[in-house]
Amino acid sequence: MKTSIPEELLPLLQDLGERLLEGNSLSESLSRLCEQLTQRFSYPLAWVAIREAGGDISVYARAGDSRLSRDPSRLTDEERRCMESVLDTQTTLHLQEKRDRGRSRPAAYSAKLVVPLRTRDSAFGVLAIYGAHRDAFDPFTIQWVETLARHMTIILSLAKVRQETEARIVHVAHHDPLTGLPNRTLFYDRLKQALAQAKRHGRGVGVLFIDLDRFKAINDSLGHETGDALLKIVADRLVRCMRSTDTIARLSGDEFTLVLQDLNRAQDAGYVAQKVLEAVGERATVGNQEIPITASVGIALYPSDATDPDALIAQADRAMYRAKEKGGHCWQFVSEEMNAQGLASGKKRGSKR
Repeated sequence: MKTSIPEELLPLLQDLGERLLEGNSLSESLSRLCEQLTQRFSYPLAWVAIREAGGDISVYARAGDSRLSRDPSRLTDEERRCMESVLDTQTTLHLQEKRDRGRSRPAAYSAKLVVPLRTRDSAFGVLAIYGAHRDAFDPFTIQWVETLARHMTIILSLAKVRQETEARIVHVAHHDPLTGLPNRTLFYDRLKQALAQAKRHGRGVGVLFIDLDRFKAINDSLGHETGDALLKIVADRLVRCMRSTDTIARLSGDEFTLVLQDLNRAQDAGYVAQKVLEAVGERATVGNQEIPITASVGIALYPSDATDPDALIAQADRAMYRAKEKGGHCWQFVSEEMNAQGLASGKKRGSKR
């Protein structure tokens, strides 16, 4: 049997849904709902709490009287007990407390209604409303609060599915499906951001263009599945060579690029390139086969080699081909002067970035 939605709840539900669709956070949207409940129905306090699978409260919203908690982002012990009781039983908790004239401090609220937010299988949160009078919640009021909670759950579930879908779409659009690394689009965006920041703060940026040596021969002789497995291994090794502020991307095939932010010295990019050669150059085991693998690396520097993203990538690419011409398994700067200083010799150096 379906329960009709009380007319006065329709604007609340519509507003909640619209706010979530417009991209407002769950916490902000639920806080607004609590404000509307206290304003429209003269309840002194309304709050919402949602618990994650691990047990922590992930979203908490409150409106109205905050005397029970100086920190509106946390539940009081009483609120937590009520919430846990409702989550355990998955049923509405309706408390009515008589005023005791003998008490030095009467109860702050004489009526408490705590309703579960639940899916078919479990309760994941609560909607709580407190009343100033013992009889604040009659059977009809309890029913429409439960109706509100039931439709809130539907809206929250739909919003969660939508957010997860959008996040997957964004991830697919900006990441390589094989390695999970940023793709060309995201790499280009990160590079532009790095250059803008470097320009503001007067710092350097390095772009490393990395290409595996003789990968086509490996791919042709051992098969594409082995080649794909090898690319995943290389991607994992490259990630270990970078800082959290750097970006490693797979452009296509066996081509990878690395953005190094906040370079103090040009030589620092060479130290990182050496780390890349050493990491990639370890033998890789795919199935029962050990596969020797090496890489060639080209290095372009901002602002000495180029100042825009396309030019930096092109310069790093040309430097990489120069490393190939020298037999591979080495790295080259764009600048012949820097190469002439012996910085591209391939000797092991420690990173001082």
